[in-house]
Amino acid sequence: MKSLARGGTIPNEGAGVFIVLPVLNEIANIGNLLDKIEAELAGVPFTVGILDDGSTDGTIEYVRERMPGSGRRLHLICRKKTMRASQRGSALRVLMLWGLENTSHEIFVEMDGDLSHRPEELLTGIGLIREGRCDVAIASKYVEGSRVINRPWGRRMVSKVCSYAVRTLISPAVRDYSNGYRFYTRAAARLAAEHAYRYGSPIYLSEVLALWMRHGLRIEEFQSLYVGRNEGLSKLRVADLVKAAIAVFEIASRYHVLGFRRLPAAVEGAREQSSAAGGK
Repeated sequence: MKSLARGGTIPNEGAGVFIVLPVLNEIANIGNLLDKIEAELAGVPFTVGILDDGSTDGTIEYVRERMPGSGRRLHLICRKKTMRASQRGSALRVLMLWGLENTSHEIFVEMDGDLSHRPEELLTGIGLIREGRCDVAIASKYVEGSRVINRPWGRRMVSKVCSYAVRTLISPAVRDYSNGYRFYTRAAARLAAEHAYRYGSPIYLSEVLALWMRHGLRIEEFQSLYVGRNEGLSKLRVADLVKAAIAVFEIASRYHVLGFRRLPAAVEGAREQSSAAGGK
């Protein structure tokens, strides 16, 4: 697959890139990750939005110390962890909304803070968006040429079975519904912001992808190297899997039949734009 050369720049730099980065206790990785992002996006306007969900290992302090020398390219939002389960979905949503409201960047990128998603692949995904080949690009674990390393066999099997189930219930057009390494246009971010979401957990990734597909956005997956980080089966609870299964059925019902609820503010805004256009 064609990609921009590593260390290269993106044509029309005015577009800019907003990195959506949820973190929790990533002091061992955050410095290296930010260094790599800066190296890969050299010469490209970008902002990294970091949402910390209650780190206690010094991650917050490190980011704050780094911010003055970042040229205003780092923004930190801090929340206190109030639930045992991951709230990755709500973190992604909060950061996406912040990026829409506070930057003019035209490309949004979601990635993990633990280096499981390689910054070396940033320009590949960004290039697909810039070239107009798709509205959403996914660094997929399940397309030909992709590799998964440092992940227990049992965890891989659970992931594959879940992925197959989601593809069967929603759409086989996408192979990897759960990978959080995603690239999308500002228009795609705006579409997500205009619709209500139900899940603050990682299942949000499948929910927003189903929304995009129902609205006809072009999705493309590219080969990727996924590096597992401390992902033993012991972290999986049966209750969580059951909740995820129920959520997938609910998302599938909205994708195929019910549709996704548009927020009242978005509906009113569309009416105002329509009225203004009609009055010209």
